[in-house]
Amino acid sequence: MKGVRRGSHGGLDMINQLPDEVLCLIISSLSVDEAVRSSVLSKRWKPLWKHASCLDFDGRHMIKPLSQVENSLSGKVSFDPSKATQQHARRYGKLVYQVLRHHLGDLVSCRFRHFPHSLSIGQVKKWVEFVILKKRLSSLSLECEKLIEKVNHIFLDISQNVKTNFKPRIFSNLYSLELTNYALNSLALSAFETCEKLKILKLKNMLIEDETLNGILENCSCLENFSLIESTGFNKLKILNLTLKFLELQWLTVGEIEVFVENLEVIVLNSLICPIKGLRIFAPKMRSFHSGCNATALRMQANRPNAIVQRVQANQPEQRVLKTQDILENCSDLLGSQTVNTFQNLLTLSIDLDLNNIREALSLSYILRSCLYLENLEITISVDEVSNSNGSSDDCTLPFPNSIFWERQEILYNCINYKLKYATIRGFTGKEQEVKFAKHLITNANMIKRMSIICDSSIVDEATSLQSLPRASVYLSITLKSKINNQLDVVA
Repeated sequence: MKGVRRGSHGGLDMINQLPDEVLCLIISSLSVDEAVRSSVLSKRWKPLWKHASCLDFDGRHMIKPLSQVENSLSGKVSFDPSKATQQHARRYGKLVYQVLRHHLGDLVSCRFRHFPHSLSIGQVKKWVEFVILKKRLSSLSLECEKLIEKVNHIFLDISQNVKTNFKPRIFSNLYSLELTNYALNSLALSAFETCEKLKILKLKNMLIEDETLNGILENCSCLENFSLIESTGFNKLKILNLTLKFLELQWLTVGEIEVFVENLEVIVLNSLICPIKGLRIFAPKMRSFHSGCNATALRMQANRPNAIVQRVQANQPEQRVLKTQDILENCSDLLGSQTVNTFQNLLTLSIDLDLNNIREALSLSYILRSCLYLENLEITISVDEVSNSNGSSDDCTLPFPNSIFWERQEILYNCINYKLKYATIRGFTGKEQEVKFAKHLITNANMIKRMSIICDSSIVDEATSLQSLPRASVYLSITLKSKINNQLDVVA
């Protein structure tokens, strides 16, 4: 190939044939310390990092005490954030300023992972103002080290009076904002004033009061994507944003959650501790629903003598971890608690549910009859080890044998018969009700194209026998998978 440079080892140097614009995109995917180091590759690479559209600052990698470097034989050395002092924060801040001062042009996105002292000495506030006001930033991610400490998923403010204050309306021109490990009080509300341009907001590991959280949601009137994860400090969560399309709520302990959003399309719920009737969802245009319950959350609930769990539930003893069954029953008209079928327009249903528990199977059966257009069904078979170990159960009895639950001719699942295209069952063990449900899909789903059965250990005989069943769909491909040592063994 004429005109193509060769590298130092004689191979074709293809990467240097790329235009600067493409190289800048590559550099933009690197952390700041990696991007700056790329300048030593050649004279051509030296100025490229200055034109990167994305900058990712991480104090753990940019601050390396000499002793750590000297003792490191090889590999990348990260600074231990728990040992960060104000001096370390100032050193890190100086590096950030140098990079920002030499950077040319505007920024699309910027991420700062910093130390608590960076807040107390005002560095974070200055960084944010610079990248938003001078660099016309559209996407910002801020993460503080050790401002919020997590103990058994309970979050404690250990910032020692470190205040998270930003300039009023500073976030008003952002398209996306992510905050992790901060304590926000009512004073922080002014930073969210006139945030009509903000479309994506993600709050994680936050300590935040009711007034502040609900005030932020009110100020972000055009929000389309909202995530609230592993956060505490509030008791009532009201989500009424008319433009919201995606909602994610994970690892929360609350007394009440009200979601009233007509245009909401995707809901993700996981490990919520809340009174069953405290969760209310009105989302008639919902297209995708994901619900899970982490086993750790269930074990926390069982260990109520534990002092930390007692703190969580001291004021509201009726609170417990919501299982998928609770959510399906309460947020549909199954128990007469709602007059609108929230699930009727679903295209994707992804849930943790024990098919061997008849009450949970009943809730699934009702939802499947309610869904008119369901195309993708994903079930992770979850076992309530806590209930099994103490002998308690929320199962129920039927007026007919359990073995015919999925075989009743009078019950029609139109979405399965005429709409379902893809099905996945994880945690398959070969128990009777699991086999019966899988058999029902294989022999009744006329439009299904692919079905995946995933076993936690080796592929059980009951899963293998499913491949010999007559199939309602000529397009159906059944794939068996085993998850051994976190490796998937596939048998088509």
